[in-house]
Amino acid sequence: SDPRHAKHSLPIASGKSKLSSYSRKGKSMFAVGDKVVHKRFGICSVSSIGVFNFPGQQNKTCFVLSPLPDDGYGTTYYVPVEHNGCLREPLLPEQILAMIDAMPETTTLEIKSSGNQIQDMNDTKTAYQTLMDSGSVSDRVILLKTIYKKSQQLSAKHKRISEFESYAREFGERMLYGEIASVMDIPFDQVERFITQRLEGNK
Repeated sequence: SDPRHAKHSLPIASGKSKLSSYSRKGKSMFAVGDKVVHKRFGICSVSSIGVFNFPGQQNKTCFVLSPLPDDGYGTTYYVPVEHNGCLREPLLPEQILAMIDAMPETTTLEIKSSGNQIQDMNDTKTAYQTLMDSGSVSDRVILLKTIYKKSQQLSAKHKRISEFESYAREFGERMLYGEIASVMDIPFDQVERFITQRLEGNK
């Protein structure tokens, strides 16, 4: 079982003392109470740091993350400290605004058609998955702009994007909008309006 995917009911504490922060080679990483962004889980709070036992893996020091906002299910994620590369600090408010300001100039992903519908869909999935896996904020923007553009083009023909593209859009919005909502202290469902008003104010 992979601790990164463990839910709150699976691991058991080993009995060792919990930590308030974790450092490696004298460099402070993250402390309890910090906000962090996980490349797959989105923005979270470090609720604790401790040593846990998992099936087949003993004495794993993990960051225990709680999603922001609270999802209402008590979900927690256990991220081994050696996997800290999948974590980063959230953007600062001024970085969020700069990112939004740059959205109109952000290019969309262009996937050339091979003439084979199945191959084209596989190529699209691969390209989208690469953007989803990168954890980069700019890649989240590219992903969403690409899917929004395609959705509008298909809508004009009374067609819809694929199930995978819908999933990718939902993932991108959860990752990007979640971080914007938390950093700018606004409700998640108001993020799109916040972005629109910012861009309209720049005209």
